[in-house]
Amino acid sequence: MLQVRTQTISLSSAQWQTLEKQALALSHYIVFESADQTSAWYGFGATAICKPANNAAGYQKVANWLAGLHQQMINSINPEMLAILGSFSFMKIGKQHNDWQKLTNGYFILPRFLIKKTAQKTDLIETTEQQFATADIVQDFKQYLPQTKVANNRDKLSYYADAKTWQRHVAEIVQQIQGRSTLEKVVLARTLQVNNEMDFDYAKILTRLRQKQLAVYHLVLKVDHQLFVSATPERLVKLTAGVLQTAAVAGTAPRGVEKYQDQALGTALLQDKKNRSEQQIVVAEIKRRLTPLTTHLEIPDEPILLKSQRVQHLYTPIRAHLAANENIFTLIAALHPTPALGGYPKEAALTLIRRWEPDFRGLFGAPFGYVTFAGTGEFAVAIRSMLIHGQRAKLFAGAGIVAASDPKQEVQETSLKFEPMLTLLQ
Repeated sequence: MLQVRTQTISLSSAQWQTLEKQALALSHYIVFESADQTSAWYGFGATAICKPANNAAGYQKVANWLAGLHQQMINSINPEMLAILGSFSFMKIGKQHNDWQKLTNGYFILPRFLIKKTAQKTDLIETTEQQFATADIVQDFKQYLPQTKVANNRDKLSYYADAKTWQRHVAEIVQQIQGRSTLEKVVLARTLQVNNEMDFDYAKILTRLRQKQLAVYHLVLKVDHQLFVSATPERLVKLTAGVLQTAAVAGTAPRGVEKYQDQALGTALLQDKKNRSEQQIVVAEIKRRLTPLTTHLEIPDEPILLKSQRVQHLYTPIRAHLAANENIFTLIAALHPTPALGGYPKEAALTLIRRWEPDFRGLFGAPFGYVTFAGTGEFAVAIRSMLIHGQRAKLFAGAGIVAASDPKQEVQETSLKFEPMLTLLQ
């Protein structure tokens, strides 16, 4: 059975920095910060864990697990105050992958302690299967957190990426798309490996994440000694009071240094036929998938620009009302992966991804988020991401390959997409 209690707290910036260093010494730490920075969830430790697979059974497994946790609660609490947090994997692999280890097929946590931050207040939530250690939730939290260690501050980095091989794979996929009338798009990912002479300083990386990557989702999952980090602009789905919000995102252009340069680059992206075609594929497919699950589907006719620190994208916001008997898990199952991360048609694209990508994606491009005990929640698409283990970081970036794609330009585009994570390491 689960006991839960809450208390509103106050934390200064200095207290938060110390707290996060302590959190990173735990075996489990998870963060979901919204792109508008108005709300955030932080999970410390784990009272319960669920490892799904990325298929219909995997989504249902997490849904059933959440329902079972709800039934175990022995005291009443506002169900919006308690949540599970975690990530599915991009695709199912079955056995544990050497790089991703416990995260291979996704990972969800009911945190031992949970901090929920909004613009109005900060709440501390404690969940345990045992008796509370003390009568004071704050005292329990302090006792639960470990002491911090002195971290390495000297980084000496080396880099490796096999761009030439990946470029050949892109050229092969372009030929296949041009020769198959039903295959329109394949999203091919590549990696950049960054090695350090000493272990990376995880706390320093998260400080840089908030300093350098603004107006994007901040996603963090630490399990044992592995750290997954994403600074993504892309929402998969948000569900509040029966209304869902999602978006179609495709096409990439750099930001300009000066305002006039930035506007010119954005205008060129809006007028580019290849990128507009890629965007329309995503919009049409999301509409097809959501139609049987929703009512009052609202989709603008034209995209707008979604701007992050270093890049900008074509963006179409989408809203709808959830149909009866559907929930956030059925929405995720329908939407993931969108053509922006997989391709179109879905199964044909995924077959080519399995064939041509040298690295297993793991949580890259996967749905990462939270679900409250009331059934509301939000999931982002974990792009602009990396996996770190000690002295080694693996960065991920993908590009949408269509019939008009230029392999050299796709290498340049993916290099640009590595930048958000590189800024956290350098």
